[in-house]
Parts: sequence; structure tokens; C-alpha cells
Amino acid sequence: MGAKQYYSYMLAGMVLLCATAVAADDVVMGKNAAVADGSVLERCLLERLKQAAVDTSVSELREYCRQVVAEEEEASVVSARLSDERLIENNPFVITAHKPNYVLPVTYNSRPNETPYADMEGRLQNLEVKFQLSLKFQVASGVLGRNSLLFFAYTNQSYWQAYNSEFSSPFRETNHEPEVFLLLPQQWSLFGLRNRVIVLGLNHQSNGQPGSQSRSWNRLYANFVFERRNMVLSLRPWYRIPEESKSSATDPSGDDNPDILDYMGHGELRAIYKHGRNTYSLMLRNNLRRTNRGAVELGWSFPMGERLKGYVQYFNGYGESLIDYDARVNRLGVGIALTDWL
Repeated sequence: MGAKQYYSYMLAGMVLLCATAVAADDVVMGKNAAVADGSVLERCLLERLKQAAVDTSVSELREYCRQVVAEEEEASVVSARLSDERLIENNPFVITAHKPNYVLPVTYNSRPNETPYADMEGRLQNLEVKFQLSLKFQVASGVLGRNSLLFFAYTNQSYWQAYNSEFSSPFRETNHEPEVFLLLPQQWSLFGLRNRVIVLGLNHQSNGQPGSQSRSWNRLYANFVFERRNMVLSLRPWYRIPEESKSSATDPSGDDNPDILDYMGHGELRAIYKHGRNTYSLMLRNNLRRTNRGAVELGWSFPMGERLKGYVQYFNGYGESLIDYDARVNRLGVGIALTDWL
């Protein structure tokens, strides 16, 4: 099957799935709106009792649900996620998601980057598996203001040539991204958008490879999270912490990728829209230079039962992974999402 046929079938399938999922979700939302068994407070208490940690008191649940009722007319999808996280933060059997957790068993990259693997036997395939594991836990509270929260997070993103038996099915690239960040709840508005959260963080990202395949960088970043109804906008500028230059190509210390900002730029913009149980996301990056290098990522998650979601992702541009930061990637993938942005 040629690349054009592959994309035609994939896009046709995406359109059909999207129409089916949105239509089904609207029916579910309509049924839910017609149900009026008990008050909002009672329904909230029953739902939270199912999810709360064993040591959560009834008074804590009541206080949470009172806030839900009070804020019902100006519902906040960001606040709803933060509230859900607070309810489970003391449960030792629960790990909180950071970024989305997903597995894409089928992805097609029309432009595999062969350059870093020129000395290895075999060739890269267009088809590979991509997955992401992203977790966080709260370290402290009240560090900078009464409602501030300090977190540690770790994100692992892997690219696996699972179907490439000629190449011994290697994990082509794995990016490790530990970070520590301070979350500051906010309540101010700008141009009709309400700023719910400001995040200040320190981020390290590397691929853990030796020699010429080593890639890494460290960043300080701020993340300004705005929302309006079911839409969330995230503006995330960053500053790269400088590193010393390598004394030679084989020097294990020093900067592995001195030109990474020429491709990754100084920040990214992300938009997320939630329609019932469907979530749509858009990520944009650009180096804002004449070379005009950047990236776009589109995501769509849709319900597949109560626990799992189907997930479709499209990426075009630079910096999908560290090994490909200076190579243009064009990838479409389908799979499942275990957790979502919202």
C-alpha cells in the first residue's frame, strides 16, 4: 500500500469515527441532562464516595461538593481536574497522571530520520509503535502562597520499531523528562479568558544515549493556563540553560545539541477543547525566525467504554523526539489513551 493510499484510508476512518463518537456522545449528554434523580449535591457526594481515598472524611467530601454546587454556573474544566487530583492525593494506591498516557500501536512516519543510524545494519521502517507514560506526585504545599503546590513529574516517550524484524525490532528512541514545578492557582481574566493556573518549572530532557546519538537540554519554563467554558489555552515559554561547548566530537561532556533552539524555538502554544467525552487538542511551535521551523500536533480522544479512550494523533514538523529535533517528521498514529489532558 502506498503512502497516499494509507493516509486516505486513515483520514476517512478518522472522519467516520469522529462523526460516530460525537453523535453518540450527544445522545449520552442528552440523556444525562434529562435525569433528575436527587439534588446536585447528593449526586456529587455519591460519585465522590466511589473515588475518594479511604481516609477521606465526609466533611471533606461535603465541602468539595458545596464548592461544586456554588461554581456550577461557571464550571471550570481546569478546576475540575485539580479537584479530582486533590481527592486522590493521599491514596497510596493511586498515581496521578501528568501529561496524557497513551499507546499508539500503529503509527506511520512518511519521513524516517535515517541519519543517526547510518552506521547500523538494516533500515528504519515507516511503521512503528509510539507510547507515552507521564506521572506526577505532590511534594509539598504552601511553598509560595497558601494554595501553591510543589510537584515532581516524570514523562517517558518511546518510539519502538516493533515490526522491523530485519533491524531486530529495536526501541529506536526513548526520551526521559523529569521535572519539578510549582503550581499557582489564579483567578484573573484577560480578553474574556480566565487564567486558572500559572506553573513555574525546571525541566530536564534527554535520550540517555552515548556518543553521537546523545541528546539533552535543560529548561526553565512558565506555563500560563487560560480557559473559557470548555476550551483551555496554554502558553508555555521557556529559557534554555546554557551549556559549555564540546572540546571535540567525542567529548562526553558539553552541549550535545547547540542549535536545538533553531528548531524547537522558545515556547509552545496548546489549545484543548472538550466536547462531552471527546477531547480535541492542538499544539503549535515556531522558532520565529526567517528559517521558519516549527511543529504542529493534532490530537483527538473519544470514548471506548467507561475506562478507555480511542486516540488519534498527527504530528508534522521538528522536535517530535530529541533524536529528531533537527529532522522534519510527518506522522499519523492511532491507538488508545489511558488518561487525557482534561
